Amino acid sequence: MQISPHIHLVGSEQFGLSHPLDCNCYLVDGGSELALVDAGLGLGNDDILANIRAAGFQPEKLTHIIVTHSHVGHWGGADGIRRATGAQVWAPALGVKGMTEIANDPAIQANIKFGRYPTGFFPEPCTPDRTFSDGERIPIGNFDLTIIATAGHTKDSTCFLFEDDGRRGLFTGDVVFYAGMIGLLNLEGCSLSDYRRDIQKLGALGIDLLLPGHGVFVLRRGQKHIQRAIHKLSDFVVPRSFFEDNEFNWDREYLRTMTG
Repeated sequence: MQISPHIHLVGSEQFGLSHPLDCNCYLVDGGSELALVDAGLGLGNDDILANIRAAGFQPEKLTHIIVTHSHVGHWGGADGIRRATGAQVWAPALGVKGMTEIANDPAIQANIKFGRYPTGFFPEPCTPDRTFSDGERIPIGNFDLTIIATAGHTKDSTCFLFEDDGRRGLFTGDVVFYAGMIGLLNLEGCSLSDYRRDIQKLGALGIDLLLPGHGVFVLRRGQKHIQRAIHKLSDFVVPRSFFEDNEFNWDREYLRTMTG
């Protein structure tokens, strides 16, 4: 699904493009290089690779797999896609431990406890090839991503700023979503105080395209959705979390899909 001149959506739960436990996975066309921003849980890799082909690209030309944060639903497919394509996995420096020491990961344990994975599934760890930190740039051919560390959802959560055909865009992972919803969770590493501090980095970017890790993306006036999140985080009422509504979808839709 092409959503801008150089960006395609190639994996997604809500859009039905890959496994129902996959996040939004975006393909960036940098001409001489290709990048996948987030790789899903790992159960939809074949669909993601097929969607890359359907978009007119050869998966073997993939050079980067770029992870927004260390929750396994965003990187679990990275090692398998790396083996299939030869691409390098890039991840936040603060997220390496979460991708490699996963036996006691609180998010994985919670999803197992509440039956959100298929029976017998347990993700495999993934050691990144490259790491990045706040303020760095990742060149993808003639396309650049600027790294904005935006803690709150996790300590390593990262947004990626870019320009595509004169329009500014932001890959937000699970930091901010449509309508200013945020990724607040009752989970170790998630911090409302981190959110209040780091969301300010997004306040003057002039974003057109808002491309989150779940749910719908925004092609125009994306900054308005960011400003709503900033405004709500400055007030004394806890902002609405995307995952509060998504919990009902887990029970009503995803589990039914997984069991056929």
